Amino acid sequence: MLASERPQERLERLGATALSDRELLAMILRSGPKGGDVLSMSGQLLQEAGSLGTLLRWSAEDFTRIRGIGKVKALQLLAVMDLAKRILHEEPADDPVFSGA
Repeated sequence: MLASERPQERLERLGATALSDRELLAMILRSGPKGGDVLSMSGQLLQEAGSLGTLLRWSAEDFTRIRGIGKVKALQLLAVMDLAKRILHEEPADDPVFSGA
């Protein structure tokens, strides 16, 4: 893969909205299994789950079924998924950072 087309470079150049779900997961996972790449692993993760939303309900054991995801990566993914759940359930705040003030 050309360096300019890797998720990290695309994120830096184009912003997060330009990345696919697979690329965003690859940014979180950072590395793939031995002999494999992180984009393929991210694709497998999405294929197994069926959607990003389904990942919110996955356990550490679910994540570790994917080749290349061990205990530490599974726990990191659980933390990211819990952050997403908290954000989804958070009441909008009067925060000047987000209100454009």
